[in-house]
Amino acid sequence: MFVWFEGVIFGSGLAPCIEGLSRIKTAKGYTFKISYRTEDEWTDGLVFKLFCTFSKHNEEISFTSVGHSNIKKGYHHTEINIPKVYRDRYGYIKFYRVELYHNGILVSLKSL
Repeated sequence: MFVWFEGVIFGSGLAPCIEGLSRIKTAKGYTFKISYRTEDEWTDGLVFKLFCTFSKHNEEISFTSVGHSNIKKGYHHTEINIPKVYRDRYGYIKFYRVELYHNGILVSLKSL
């Protein structure tokens, strides 16, 4: 059994944590850059989920990253790209948040 409290997963050491989040509008759509930190010597089973609310669509649409494994202790970066077709169909992004899952457990989130 794992219990999450203040960034610690009991039985597993310190949990990975999202440090920063930025959105870049490009000709191809949007790019979300995510900075995160891992504390264990090696970390497996990380997945990032991006949730967006668009101006023409009031419900959230989610995008999921590929799984990340064999991550060494330290600071890292990853990206999630959203194609321009979403901006054309649903409008601009009004709100977004990123959730970080470690082995299926939500361990960190950041929203802007």
